[in-house]
Amino acid sequence: MLNKPNSASNRVTIKHKIALAWLSLVLLFIALLSNQWLTSPQSPIETNILKLLPKNQQSPVAEQAFETVANNLSDKVVFMVSANNQPSLYSAAAQLERSLVDSGLFSDVVGKINSEQQNQWASYYFQHRFQQLTPEQRARLTTSPQQQTQYVIQSIYNPFSGVTGKELISDPFLLFRDYLSQLTALNSAFTINNGFLSAEYQGQQYLLISATLHDSPYSFHAQQGVTTINDIEQAIRQQYQADIDHTGVLFYAEFGTQSAKSEISTIGLFSLLGVVILIIAVFRSPVPLILALLSIGVGLLSALAITTWLFGTVHLFSLVFGASLIGVSIDYAFHYLTERLAAGNQWDSRQGLKHIFAAITMGLVTSLIGYLGMLIAPFPGLQQLALFSSVGLIAAYATVVAWYPVLAVKPSASRPLPGHTLSQRWLTLWSGKWIKLGLPVLVLGISLLPLSALHYDDDIHQLQAMPTELKQQEQRIAQISGVTSSQQMLVVTARDDEALLQRLESLSSTLEQWQMSGVVSHYQSLAQYLPSQATQSDNYQLIATLYDTQATALASALKLSNVPSLTQPLAPMTLQDYLAHPVSEPVRFLYIGQVDQQVAAIVVLNGIHQLASVKAFAQDHSDISYLNKAEEISTLFAEYRLKVMELLLLAVSLIGILLTKRYGWKHALLILLPSVIACLAGIATASALGSTLNLFNLLALILIVGIGIDYTLFFAEKARSPSTLLAISLSAMTTLLSFGLLALSQTHAIHSFGITVLSGIFVAWLLSPLAIIDQDKK
Repeated sequence: MLNKPNSASNRVTIKHKIALAWLSLVLLFIALLSNQWLTSPQSPIETNILKLLPKNQQSPVAEQAFETVANNLSDKVVFMVSANNQPSLYSAAAQLERSLVDSGLFSDVVGKINSEQQNQWASYYFQHRFQQLTPEQRARLTTSPQQQTQYVIQSIYNPFSGVTGKELISDPFLLFRDYLSQLTALNSAFTINNGFLSAEYQGQQYLLISATLHDSPYSFHAQQGVTTINDIEQAIRQQYQADIDHTGVLFYAEFGTQSAKSEISTIGLFSLLGVVILIIAVFRSPVPLILALLSIGVGLLSALAITTWLFGTVHLFSLVFGASLIGVSIDYAFHYLTERLAAGNQWDSRQGLKHIFAAITMGLVTSLIGYLGMLIAPFPGLQQLALFSSVGLIAAYATVVAWYPVLAVKPSASRPLPGHTLSQRWLTLWSGKWIKLGLPVLVLGISLLPLSALHYDDDIHQLQAMPTELKQQEQRIAQISGVTSSQQMLVVTARDDEALLQRLESLSSTLEQWQMSGVVSHYQSLAQYLPSQATQSDNYQLIATLYDTQATALASALKLSNVPSLTQPLAPMTLQDYLAHPVSEPVRFLYIGQVDQQVAAIVVLNGIHQLASVKAFAQDHSDISYLNKAEEISTLFAEYRLKVMELLLLAVSLIGILLTKRYGWKHALLILLPSVIACLAGIATASALGSTLNLFNLLALILIVGIGIDYTLFFAEKARSPSTLLAISLSAMTTLLSFGLLALSQTHAIHSFGITVLSGIFVAWLLSPLAIIDQDKK
C-alpha cells in the first residue's frame, strides 16, 4: 500500500521532467531563431526562385555559365519610352533618367550618351584598326585586294558616302568604317538620336534607358524600390503624356514576393481563424484554444528555427506551404482535447494521453516516412519543405505529449459531445456491408474516369506566377529591340584565352550558317567583338600587303601627294585587356573565366527553331555543351516526379509493413485503402478541373497518405468512438481550410497542389471509418 503514493509521485515527477525538458528545447529554438533573425545583416527570408532548384547536373562549367548569365540579366532594368511628339519624347526620357539616378536604387543609369562616351567606344577600336577586319574584308583582301581600292574610289565619288579628308588620311583604304558598322549592327536595332538610343517600330519612335541595380533584385531593399519606380513613371506619364514600358527580374521577383506574402498571410490568418472558430464552437472554453494555439505556435517556431539554422535562409515557398502546416499540426491537439471533452468529470490527463498515444505516435511515424523521403532527392526546395514540415509536426506532437498532461489537468465541463447523435448514425451506417463496400467502390469508379486523360507538364515556370501586364511589357520591349533575354546557350571550353577565342572563331561559320538557314534567329559570341591574336596577326599581314601592293595605285587614282603607308606596328589585344576596358561592359557576361583548369565562354542563342540540330552539334563536340537552365530543370522535374512516385510507393510499402506487424495484413489493408483511394481522387479532381499535373501533385499525395492514415489509425485503435470521429472531423476541417486556400494561389504549382490535397483529404476523411473493426472481431 505504501508503494502507491510513491508510484504516483514518481509519475508526476517524470511528467514534469519531460515537460521541463521540452521547455528547454523550445527556449533553445527561440534563442536560435532570435539570433538568426535579429542579428543577421541579410534577410533570412529567401525570395529567389532559383534557390529552390537543384545544382546543374552537367558540370561546374555549365553551372557557372548559367550563374554568370543569370546575374548579368537579373541586375538589369530596361525602360522604353514613347510619346506622340518628339519634344515630349526626349523631355520624358531625360526626366526619367534624372529621376532614376536620384532614386538611389541604381549603381548606373544609361540614358543620354554624351559625345565623349560615344567617341570612347569608337576610339578604342580605332587605335587597333589595323588588326581588325570583317569576314567580307578578309575574303576580299585575301583574293582580290585591288577591289578594296575600287571600293575607296567609288566611296569618294559617292556624294552620300560621307567620306571626309580627315578619315581618308587616318584610314586611306576605308577599312575601319565597315568594321565599325558591323560592330554597331551587332549591338541592337537602335541608333543614336540626340544622344539617346532610339528605335523605330510600327511608325513609332522609342527611346531606351537601361539601369543596373545597386542590390540584388531579390533583396528587400531593391523590391521596395518598385513602388518608387512606379511613382516616377506615373508622374512622367501625366506630365508628358508619354508611355513607359519596363522589364527586368526585379519586377517579377517583387510580384512573386508580394504574392507569396499575401498567400502566407491569407492562408495563415484564415487557418488560425478556422481553428479558433472550431475550437470555440466545439469546446466552448479558452483552455483548449490556448492549448491548440500553443502546439501550432511551437510547431511553426521550431520548424522555422531548424530550417533557418540548417539552410541559412528559409524560402518564401516553404513558408507558403508551412502556413498550411497549421491544419496538420493541430491533429494531435484535437485528439487529446476531444478525449478530454468526452471524459468529462472522469478526466485524467495522463490516462487521456495514454489512450491516444499509440495512435498519434503511429500517425507521426507514417507522416514522417512520407516527408523524410523527400530529403533523399538532391532538390533544395523539396528538402527544405520536407524538413520544415517534419520538424513542425514533431514539435507539435512533442508539445501535446510533454505539456498537455501538465497544462490540461483540470477536466472540462461535463456535456455531450457536439454532433453526438449524427456521429453515431454515421458510424452505424459503416456497420452495413453496402456502404463499407459500395462507397469506396463508388469513389474509386468516379476517380478513374478523369485519370484516363492525365496530362503532365513539368515546366519550371509553373513555380512562378507570371503577371500578364509584366509579360506583355517584356514582349513589347523584345519586339522593338529585336533582342530577347535568352538563357539558351552553348558553353565553349579551351585551355587558355587565346585557344578559347580561336575556338569561338571556328564556331562562327557554323553559327552564321544556322542563322542563314533559320536554325537560330540570332546569336552573340565574343568572337564577334574581339578577334584572337592569331587572327589579329593575320589581319595585320593582309592590311600590310594591301598597303604594299595597292597604296601606289590608290594614290594615283585619288591624286594624293603622298603614297599611304602602314607605319603603326602590330599591337595585339588580349582578351583580358579587352575585358578590362569599359567598351567590353555589354558583353563581359559572355566570358565565364577559369573553371577546372580550363577557361570557358558562352554563345547566347536567340530564337532556336531547330533545337535537335543544336543539341546534336553540341553532343558531337566534347568542348561544347548546350545549356538551357529552364529546360534542364523542367527535365529534372519530370525525373523527380518519377522518383517521388517511387518514394511514395516505398513509403506506402513501409507503412504497410508497420501496420501489418501491429494489426495483421487484412486490417492493415483496410487502414491503407482509404488513403490510396484518396490519392487517386486527388489526382483525378485536379485533372478534371483542368490543372496539368506535375511534381507538386505527387508531393500532395505524400501529404494525403500521411494525414489519411492518421484518420484510419484512430479508428483502428478506438473503433466506433464518437470522440475519434469528432477529432478526425475537426482535423479534416482545418486541413481542408489550410490546403483549400492554397488552391486560390496565383502560382500554378501551388494551386494544383491545393486542389489535390483538398479533394484527397476529403475522400480520406469520408472513407476513414473503413478501418473500423469491432473489438470482438479483432
